[in-house]
Amino acid sequence: MAKTATTAEHTAHWQSLADELVAREKGVEPGKMMSSDAVTLRGKVFAFHTTKGRFEGLGLRLGRDFDVESLDLTSWSYLAPFKTKPPMKDWILVGPEDLQRWPELAALALSRIREGIKARKGKGAP
Repeated sequence: MAKTATTAEHTAHWQSLADELVAREKGVEPGKMMSSDAVTLRGKVFAFHTTKGRFEGLGLRLGRDFDVESLDLTSWSYLAPFKTKPPMKDWILVGPEDLQRWPELAALALSRIREGIKARKGKGAP
């Protein structure tokens, strides 16, 4: 059985991914999501890394209309940061079992947030 990566290795993988997105993608900046490190576009978080709570991994904003099952992920759940509220269906958390797919998934989340910004601009939003 292959050795699983540690939280420190997941965090290092996330940091490398975030640094690459900030360096490579126009308008992407570091940020925060509920005290976790994140990346943003125009102030909107599209991906973050969490080691808190019951789920460790990559958080992604894909939108509630996105078919998450089509990604065929090994480990994921909807983001549910509040014990007394239902999950946030716009967001998913992807576990470290899919660590090698994190760059692809972050690129997908960035693409979807760009589409959303473009659509709002077309409707007269600033």
